[in-house]
Amino acid sequence: MEHVYARTTISHLPDGYTGGVAKRGYTRDTIRGASSEWDVSRPFSSYLRLFADILAHPVQFFEVLPKVPDMRAPSLFLAFSGLPAAVAWFFAGGTYAALGALILPLPLSFALAVLLHLSVLGGRFGYRVSWRVLAYPFGFFLVLSAVPGLRWLVWIYTGIILLPLGLARTQEVPVARAALVPVLLTAALVFAALRFS
Repeated sequence: MEHVYARTTISHLPDGYTGGVAKRGYTRDTIRGASSEWDVSRPFSSYLRLFADILAHPVQFFEVLPKVPDMRAPSLFLAFSGLPAAVAWFFAGGTYAALGALILPLPLSFALAVLLHLSVLGGRFGYRVSWRVLAYPFGFFLVLSAVPGLRWLVWIYTGIILLPLGLARTQEVPVARAALVPVLLTAALVFAALRFS
């Protein structure tokens, strides 16, 4: 009786799931590459590993990033990134800057991902996968943005290299198409900073 029940359950699995891995919550996209998610059980070592992967091997990082709509690990990563960002911004800009670095990353990432997803509409995956592409580089940008001379270099690297590359790899669209919105956002931010500073 249990065998028939298991077979019935497996026959009604969503697309992308296989019977052997469905119970553990993995899809073919998840097991295709090495683990590239932030690991909650090892927050500090996982954070440093992800930072090194994004800087040294961005193509590989985005190729193995699971293309699933699960938002838990990136959300926790952004919340965790808010802690060192808040400390850095406390010394760089005071209490209000630190509170902003602690509270704003997650809601701001959702809004930015809407804009980024416009450049890959019709790609292979939906909005949540585009948001996942933004979440990890954005988490590192938050911390490094507190350093005055480094913040613009990091933003340019994130907006012109990491985000177009990540969107192109995950959504399987041409890099030129994926780069449209991130490059325009980066140019607007740099222009605004130069104009009003």
